[in-house]
Amino acid sequence: MSRIEIRVPDMGGMKSEKIRFAAWLKSVGESVTLDEDLFEVELDKANVVCEAQAEGKLAEITVSDGEVHTGDVIGYLDA
Repeated sequence: MSRIEIRVPDMGGMKSEKIRFAAWLKSVGESVTLDEDLFEVELDKANVVCEAQAEGKLAEITVSDGEVHTGDVIGYLDA
């Protein structure tokens, strides 16, 4: 079994815009499929739902709220 990092994706070059983690749409232990809605972030003008970039089980959540940046690890999948 391998552990895969879940990272905050690039929000289309909005590096100067604040990104705030809003919510997980899955709980630890739940199965996640590729491209399934996984978490939500808040930008200055919109909320964005981010999709899973891999399949597996949500193994660990390391961020559940607060400001995040593109590329930050916010959790892990076990694949």
